[in-house]
Amino acid sequence: MNKVSILLLFLLFLGCKKDPEPSPIIKEIVGRWRLVATEYTENGKTTRTEATTASYLIFRFDGLIVDKDGLPGCCAPGSLIVNGAPFQIKPLAPVPRNDACARTSCAACDHLDLTQDRDTLISSSSCFGDYKGFYVRY
Repeated sequence: MNKVSILLLFLLFLGCKKDPEPSPIIKEIVGRWRLVATEYTENGKTTRTEATTASYLIFRFDGLIVDKDGLPGCCAPGSLIVNGAPFQIKPLAPVPRNDACARTSCAACDHLDLTQDRDTLISSSSCFGDYKGFYVRY
């Protein structure tokens, strides 16, 4: 009985799938980031606003942006530029359907610019004018 238990335990561990290692380009951004402030420049004047509600940016191991339930973000970009290095998002695991996206009207935005230094991340995109989101690792 003991040998059977050990064999079953071994087979269980053997069957467990682990996410693949992320690309070196995105390795440091994979995980959950909490928005702490936004910044918008209009007519030469920059306005910074501290975040008052919890908002997160979550990167999966393959660069896909997901929500807290693992659903893909609506209107997500097809690529990232991380500290100047381009990264094409190609899902390496099944992507669940996000029914909320059917009710969302998206403007085409091909990439998201990210500047990351340790536990801080700044996101910006030409799609949103001169807007930046400031995040901390959560």
